[in-house]
Amino acid sequence: MSYNHNKTELVMPSKTQSILIGGLIAAVISTVVAVVQNLSGASDPVNQDPVLGIIFGLLGCMVMLTSGVIAVWHYTSENELTLRPSQGVGIGVLAGLIYAAAAVALGWLLVLFNVLPSPEETMEVIRESGAFDAPGAEQGAAFAEIMVTWGWVGGVLIGGVIMGLVGGAIGAAMFKHGPDPESELLG
Repeated sequence: MSYNHNKTELVMPSKTQSILIGGLIAAVISTVVAVVQNLSGASDPVNQDPVLGIIFGLLGCMVMLTSGVIAVWHYTSENELTLRPSQGVGIGVLAGLIYAAAAVALGWLLVLFNVLPSPEETMEVIRESGAFDAPGAEQGAAFAEIMVTWGWVGGVLIGGVIMGLVGGAIGAAMFKHGPDPESELLG
């Protein structure tokens, strides 16, 4: 932190690098988890093992959470300062957005390189399983197609922001370097 000599306000160092680092590290970890999930069969739409599905779901949430935690850790460590929880939340939300954008881009790259199945391949497997053969299953098929194609993108964006927010708040509570701005208000 430095003081602006023309004014009496405190000038905070740039958060951009920390936000990018937190979001990108979480996106890379998330991509590795997605590949392992696919290889383990946990993402098989027909024969999914519920225990593996739960494990990978929880792991995915933890990875999203790390975007905010890593960003706040990096920022507080590099600048030797302590953040208010609201500042940690702000950094976490932005790191979560970076995570979401990078994770979606990496996911599509893995689809293009045939590492992960495409939405069309996934829908074909579901159709071949007979899941949509029952009367009235047209609505289910339409919903499944939306979720398989663009629904996951929305889920990653919403999850990235929410979990980044939580991770930023956790990071602000965990990583304290220097005077605590909250205690200065009370004292």
